[in-house]
Amino acid sequence: MADEEHKRPSPEALLKLTQQAEALKKRGRLTIYFGFAPGVGKTYAMLTDARLRKREGTDVTVGYVETHGRSETDVLLDGLEVIPPLVIEYMGVKLKETDLEKIFVRKPKLVIVDELAHTNAPGSHNAKRYQDIEEILNAGIDVYTTLNVQHIDSLNDTISQITGIRIRETVPDTFIESANEIKLIDLSPEELLKRLGEGKVYVKDMAGLAVNSFFRPGNLLALRQLALRIVADRVDERMRGYMHAHAIAGPWPAKELILTAVFASPYAEKLVRSAFRLAHEVDAEWIAFYVETEKHNRLSVQEKDWLNKAMDLAKKLGATVAWIKGNDVVQAIVDYIQDNNVTRIVMGKSRHFGLFPSISQKILTKTPNVDVYMIDAKVDAKKPGMTFKRPIITSSPKKYALGFLSVVAVSLVAFVFRNHLSQINLLFLLLVPVIVSAIYLGRGPSFISAIISILIFDYLFVKPYYSFTISDAGYFLSFTVYLIIAIVISNLAYKLRNRMELLKRSEAENSAFYGLSRDLVTAVNTEQVLAILVRHTTRIFRCDMAIFFPSSDKLVVKTKTTEFEVNEKVLAVASWVLINKQSAGHGTNTLPQERATYLPMMVEDNIIGVIGFLFGNAEPVITPEDIAVMETIARIGAVAIERSKPG
Repeated sequence: MADEEHKRPSPEALLKLTQQAEALKKRGRLTIYFGFAPGVGKTYAMLTDARLRKREGTDVTVGYVETHGRSETDVLLDGLEVIPPLVIEYMGVKLKETDLEKIFVRKPKLVIVDELAHTNAPGSHNAKRYQDIEEILNAGIDVYTTLNVQHIDSLNDTISQITGIRIRETVPDTFIESANEIKLIDLSPEELLKRLGEGKVYVKDMAGLAVNSFFRPGNLLALRQLALRIVADRVDERMRGYMHAHAIAGPWPAKELILTAVFASPYAEKLVRSAFRLAHEVDAEWIAFYVETEKHNRLSVQEKDWLNKAMDLAKKLGATVAWIKGNDVVQAIVDYIQDNNVTRIVMGKSRHFGLFPSISQKILTKTPNVDVYMIDAKVDAKKPGMTFKRPIITSSPKKYALGFLSVVAVSLVAFVFRNHLSQINLLFLLLVPVIVSAIYLGRGPSFISAIISILIFDYLFVKPYYSFTISDAGYFLSFTVYLIIAIVISNLAYKLRNRMELLKRSEAENSAFYGLSRDLVTAVNTEQVLAILVRHTTRIFRCDMAIFFPSSDKLVVKTKTTEFEVNEKVLAVASWVLINKQSAGHGTNTLPQERATYLPMMVEDNIIGVIGFLFGNAEPVITPEDIAVMETIARIGAVAIERSKPG
């Protein structure tokens, strides 16, 4: 009996399934026609099904279809209503895109939008077509679309390894998983190559190039296997969902938790994709984890770009993003693993095994009860952006000059008292500006100061005076020891200063969030909550902000700072966020040209408002850490607003 109770799904799980079903009733159905390569017949099958639906009485329109000039596909458009595409001129070229506004005005039951992975023209409402389709679905309209296996985001590295081609247009796995149905359109590689040779896939003058680069029998077999596996996994997932929904008892084990340690490196995105694939295969939750140490501020522009893209990709693939501050990367990872019951770790494989253990080796020894997966960190060095040079001089010339002047000033004082002090005291006196330079100017100026102090000491205080000649060879040993001591002290002082700054920033953020939470608890009405949110948020970010609430059939501004200008365009973006429950604006993939960043204010699956952050005219780069902080503010504010409502 106890066994049966253990196997029975919990009431919370059943409630969640019910809530998901209610949400799906308001959302359109998504059907993806899925294949392993261009030319297998996805668009043909999609249009054939659309014609059948039209004959059954369904209101069907074509939002966008690319027939590639195939006559047999063009024929299928006859009798179907086609919504004229939106024409965008870019660099003298007229590009055709899906016209969302016309689709929303027409509001059919089913709309056909081809090529799910397509990247929209610059200046479009959304950066990607799958985001257009997301909006259409949220409007309650069903969508038919097409996709090839090589455009699945998490398979990007695998596809590159198979074909030797890096696919730039990809779709997040989370979006594909939201599809109500995935129809596999299959064809044998031999038949596909035959169609290619007949010009039914590409125009004839491109066929040879296509065969040589992509359409090789080995490539097609591997891609077909991947496509079949994706569909099989989908069927297995739906089967497990059915068992959950119908309370069919089964061995439901506790969920595993996978952590991937992300670093600022060219293979960071590859590591994130590998972690997602592992989490997806074992049906586990996963975390993208980054430790910000004192070295973070010294990262190059290229390294920061690698890091930000990897964290953005992790979030897009459904990971929980954890960005923490710490002094020791290894200890921070180990502590997080122990505190959060992480069961598996995904890391990059060490490229060098030297005298000192690498980060991955240290983690292996400190996590005996956790499985560690080492991913090959090899990247293609020939690709642009895969190499970078870290600047040799990281401090400004002014700091080097100040370090030099401080040594000269102390040397003059030592010269005045040279008859009253021993050589060892003089040497330690000259060490003072070296340590001061390390604390306030940096390691580079400190190291130069140490060299200059040795030269001055030799010139002024070692016989023969006013010469760099050394009569006693023992001074060489003394100078070497002095230099080593100066470097060690400088390094320790520099690290201590950076750690103090890191702790100061961390303490300031924690204090700000504590103050925000404390004041929100005492708020008795929505107006007080809004005032507290604005006051504390502008202290955390030093930005302007606005909060929008839905009112009847439109969105209204409930509060804002003076510099946050609200116009029809701003209200349109905020309304989009409210409808789609997704972020938009600066730093996102939707309307990135907007000056402000807009986030939904959610309480579980219910949206109660939209919050906007405006960082002025400087156009700062918004990091994943910034987004995480903004999302936290939005969540805390949403809960406080919901609690403050009467009744």
